[in-house]
Amino acid sequence: MDDVCPAPVKERYWEIDAIRGFALLAMIILHTVFLLGVFHIIDTEVWLGLYVYLPLGTSVFVIISGAALVLRHGRMAGRPRRAYHFAILKRGVEIFLIGVGVSVVASLLILLFINDARYMYFNFLQMMGLSMIICIPFLRLGKWNLIPAVFFILLGIGLEKIKGPAWLMVFGILPPDFVPRDYFPIFPWVGVMLLGVCIGALLYPKGIRRYAFPEAGKISQALAFIGRYPLEIYLAHIPLIGAVLLVIVVVSGLLGFPIGHL
Repeated sequence: MDDVCPAPVKERYWEIDAIRGFALLAMIILHTVFLLGVFHIIDTEVWLGLYVYLPLGTSVFVIISGAALVLRHGRMAGRPRRAYHFAILKRGVEIFLIGVGVSVVASLLILLFINDARYMYFNFLQMMGLSMIICIPFLRLGKWNLIPAVFFILLGIGLEKIKGPAWLMVFGILPPDFVPRDYFPIFPWVGVMLLGVCIGALLYPKGIRRYAFPEAGKISQALAFIGRYPLEIYLAHIPLIGAVLLVIVVVSGLLGFPIGHL
């Protein structure tokens, strides 16, 4: 890569937003089923049966986020390369710190309402923020990011089998007999994001779409709208759904036909 970014790409590619929106909807559905289990509206076995599909929706979202790092490169308006990297660094730190706040609040709620010692540690947002920062020095590799991507993914698979102290959890090594909630270690997930950088470099070199796409249909437009606000929707959906279910459980109990309990 040169030391200066090319002219800016002002067009927003609907397919990126639509795929991100689809992945968000998949995660929202799974989190809704999980909360239905928390309030005992459905059996826990239903949630456990759907849990195996969570990595699929999450992987799509992380891959698209990696590709979006390449698209950001196309919107830097001829500014110095360091400005491009600093923008990613700033966004990554912001998302990571929001994730820390979510972990603290969620762990307190788990302590108050569930109290099963399965607290939240290094959640999805923390992983996303730190992975964005780690990806910065790899951006120059472009399509060759396939190599470190595969390496980090395989490393993460290997680390899953190792037990160790709690401070290694960020890397994917868990203490014995402890499984945190919403746990996304750096390995293999930074590899998944680098896979997205590789795909982005192939399909959107320097942030410019290589192949023509048809116009977005109504469903695609709706998904793309959702995909334009991933952080806001991710932060809002769990407390919103939880509040609605809480009202349903309380009101149904007061009316004499309880459908769940706290």
